[in-house]
Amino acid sequence: MVKSANTKNGTNKQTLQEKIVGRTTNIVHLTHNDLDAAGSDAVCRMEFGSEILTLFSSVGRFGWFLAQVAGCNGKGDTLIISDLGYQNGIEDQIRKAHAAGWIIQWYDHHKWTEAEQKRILPFVQTLIVDTTKCATGVVASVFAKDNPDAREVARVVCDYDLWKHQDPRSAKLGIVTSKQENLRLIRDKLVQGIIIDEEVSRIFEKIEHDKNKCMKKSIRAAKIFRGKYTIAVMPAYGYPSETSAEARRQLKTDIELLVFDNGKFSLRSVPEISHLIAKQFGGGGHPNASGGSFNYTWKEKWMLKLFKKVSGTKPFIAAAENL
Repeated sequence: MVKSANTKNGTNKQTLQEKIVGRTTNIVHLTHNDLDAAGSDAVCRMEFGSEILTLFSSVGRFGWFLAQVAGCNGKGDTLIISDLGYQNGIEDQIRKAHAAGWIIQWYDHHKWTEAEQKRILPFVQTLIVDTTKCATGVVASVFAKDNPDAREVARVVCDYDLWKHQDPRSAKLGIVTSKQENLRLIRDKLVQGIIIDEEVSRIFEKIEHDKNKCMKKSIRAAKIFRGKYTIAVMPAYGYPSETSAEARRQLKTDIELLVFDNGKFSLRSVPEISHLIAKQFGGGGHPNASGGSFNYTWKEKWMLKLFKKVSGTKPFIAAAENL
């Protein structure tokens, strides 16, 4: 039996497994925690209703979230996974979820190898990987082909997630959803077919000021390495996509590495090698945008925080140069 967690004031807080066990829906949606995830969830809710139980997960916690679901009786209900790519060994949790009675459908747009797909296919009802779309576009192509609102949501989200930047609304949504507390707000508006309204615009303007300060702070601390590629290495203070784009514009770089003080990093590249580099550091993602971790010790964390010293630079550059 799953026990409730005790809070400081003596009341009980429902655990994740309790939420899953007590679900009032036959759809659980496990997705990433960015704009593309919010768009994917919006499209799912357009199709299946608002009772869906949604689990927003970072890439690093994907395995943990999946284990929580796998530890609960699926009862023939559907587990939809979107905007989360294959990770080494994730088939073990997929197998357990399948054995627990979950019907698994996986919709993704990250790079998969044929071998990775073969490891997953025996345990899922559906596996669709389409790197030409964002995850919202993949989900919409399956569930909402005839829904014009869903198609418009997918178009705008893909504009941001695939770095097209042809629709100015997508950049605003991307900035707003960079703050986790806004994910559900934006998701709910997209469900209604609302892309930008006054509320979203106000949130954007407030975040924009902070974003510009963080970008300048990162770029001022950037170290440039020139070899096969011109690489900028810098501490990250948030907004990795926007900081990378601005650093590339100012510094004429091919690859931008932004490292947070916990050792996790975001990587952007002109050559389609980001995902290959990130895999060497326990991560993954897209050919031009990915993430991983240097697994910092406490000393390395403080060196970055206090002195802006990015540990892990040498092996990272070697990984890029040797591809």
